[in-house]
Amino acid sequence: MDKTNFKKQSLKEANQHPAYYKTLSKVENAIIFKTMMQVAYGFVGKEWPPMEKVFTGMRKIHND
Repeated sequence: MDKTNFKKQSLKEANQHPAYYKTLSKVENAIIFKTMMQVAYGFVGKEWPPMEKVFTGMRKIHND
């Protein structure tokens, strides 16, 4: 995770975030979440990376 884009905060500043996010709509929160994920994982301005969908095995179901 690239931490160079984040600001170091005081405990008081960090404690104000939950109250702020509760005032936003679900759409606004989703946009903020997507932006934070893009910054954290380094794909700002690009499409969301594809998920790796490799089949790793079969689950056994027991019908006792």
